[in-house]
Amino acid sequence: MIEVNELTDYLDEYLEEKQEVKNLTEETIKKQTFNISKFIEYLENEGIDELNNSNVKKQLRHYRRYCLKQRGNKRTTVKTYMMNILEFINSEDVQEEIQHDPIKMKDIIEVKAEDPETAKKRIEKISLTWPQSNFFLDTIKQSGNIRDYAICRTFIDSGMRLKELVLLNKDDIQVPIDDNGFYILPEDTNEFIDVYLRAETTKGELKDRTTFITYDTLVSLNDMMMNRITKLRKNTHNVYRPVVQRNKAAEEVNREELFTNIKGNRIGKRGVQDIIKKHARECDERIESEGIDCPVNYGKNVSVHILRHTALSHYAEILTVAEVQSIAGHSNSQTTDKYIHIDREQMKQKLKVNSMRFNN
Repeated sequence: MIEVNELTDYLDEYLEEKQEVKNLTEETIKKQTFNISKFIEYLENEGIDELNNSNVKKQLRHYRRYCLKQRGNKRTTVKTYMMNILEFINSEDVQEEIQHDPIKMKDIIEVKAEDPETAKKRIEKISLTWPQSNFFLDTIKQSGNIRDYAICRTFIDSGMRLKELVLLNKDDIQVPIDDNGFYILPEDTNEFIDVYLRAETTKGELKDRTTFITYDTLVSLNDMMMNRITKLRKNTHNVYRPVVQRNKAAEEVNREELFTNIKGNRIGKRGVQDIIKKHARECDERIESEGIDCPVNYGKNVSVHILRHTALSHYAEILTVAEVQSIAGHSNSQTTDKYIHIDREQMKQKLKVNSMRFNN
């Protein structure tokens, strides 16, 4: 359930995230703000106090009818209104508060069902393939920015949200920490490490869950912390060597936050967004300079949300919907469905392997 008078706060956060993901023009943001705000205004005028699982579709249908009959809008115009409103209503934060199944346009007006091939193309638009995400990470590694590399590896491994990443503390990574404040690496290099996540809803309530990072990402976190406490100094042979700074090393032992900004404070959401956009542009520059054939425009398409979607799409290739839902932190499995497409050839191969096992 979500109170109608709180929808404007959710709208502000939704539009901020959407702007970061799609880099929309100011005019587009203005139109979408207007369309969704009019729906909120309609609910308030009708005396609707809350949206919940039992009334949300009804109110959307009523509003569509109101636009057609009372305001006299054309059907194509109303369809645009409803598309903007549905995208907002189906956004993760709003959906988790209302606790409704994702609402599709066909629930409001009749539209064609999505076929498997269309679903596959849609997923390719909202996530990177393994080679594409590896190229992104390799580009950051080449830049020499150890912290940014660790941040992006953590995103692509875990599928966590932006607000969860900036709230990460060192002890949220579920491995022992040594006396110097560094992680003790597990013996198995194929180990997946638990990561405890915390995030606040718009209402200020805590929503905790657990996801995973790989051994290699844990190594990158240690590298980041080592870089945090060292400084390059020239030795007697005029060669620069990293030297541990005692005061920084002492701070690291007692440090709470995992990711920091250049001032040594907890990094903010805008700082992380800028990091990803900067390295996305570097990918495009590298593609152009090296003459690489790549279908992805990193600067235009890669964002915090795309890295989260990439992780969840990769998990969806291996795990069940219920398992991916747990990692993603989705209240409803249908929200998780958008990361999944049915590969018929893969299905046939699985059936073939299963048949051979029983017939031999």
